[in-house]
Amino acid sequence: MKIPHSSTAPALDVIESLPAHSTRPPILFIHGANMSAWCWREKFMPYFTALGHPTYAVSLRGHGQSGGQHQLASNSIADYVTDIQRVVSQLETPPILVGHSLGGLVVQKYIEHHTVPACIILASVPSQGLLPSLVDLAFYNPAFYTQLNLIQFFGTWSSAVDVARESIFSGHVSDDVVIRFCAQMQPESPRALLDSLWLGLPAKKNPFHLPMLALAADDDVFFKPEHIKATAEEYGADYINMKETSHTMMLDSHWQDSAQAMNEWLEKQALNG
Repeated sequence: MKIPHSSTAPALDVIESLPAHSTRPPILFIHGANMSAWCWREKFMPYFTALGHPTYAVSLRGHGQSGGQHQLASNSIADYVTDIQRVVSQLETPPILVGHSLGGLVVQKYIEHHTVPACIILASVPSQGLLPSLVDLAFYNPAFYTQLNLIQFFGTWSSAVDVARESIFSGHVSDDVVIRFCAQMQPESPRALLDSLWLGLPAKKNPFHLPMLALAADDDVFFKPEHIKATAEEYGADYINMKETSHTMMLDSHWQDSAQAMNEWLEKQALNG
């Protein structure tokens, strides 16, 4: 699905996976910083499509195959929220929102003014922003902190496979997965990252009291489980800490444990049939 450009916003690329018979609500997946929609295609989209969910994954403006590459540096979190609004408006049924990392912050901002059947944030930017996590990362994992800064300036080619394997994945992950992950990394908008530090943080915490789940990854080098748990408490959300799981929960060797936890939670919300 392609959402055409408008006078104020670029075209958006949305990949989709549709079941033969839709028996459950649609899911819209929102990627994190330096990534695009491809990260959902390999594991999570087939898994949830097989359960009867129509699944969609958007590449936010300036990412992947979406337009706006030349304006990437000026993208704000508010711009990414607008992207989600545009995708949701094209769907016949309001979707469940699933946001990873920076995409989790976009979800938090979206639900300040919009309702959805439910939302799930995975290894999300905490409600208090990036700053505490960046301080931890610089102190405890300086090699990967340096790598992230190189990616911001130089993009794909500066991604070191060994650093990515150690810092982003847990358990056995094939070389193919790690190499493809690094190859598709891209710079992120400095403005969006600045918003994530303090300027664009959520002012309202789940004002519509939507069903919400926050998943932490026990081996996450970015966002510690205690930060995700604190965010869940602020939102009145359910919280699960996934053991032996890393930041890239949708590609990690234990990805199916996270997907199963999400599905079980959706069943409890009466959103799976």
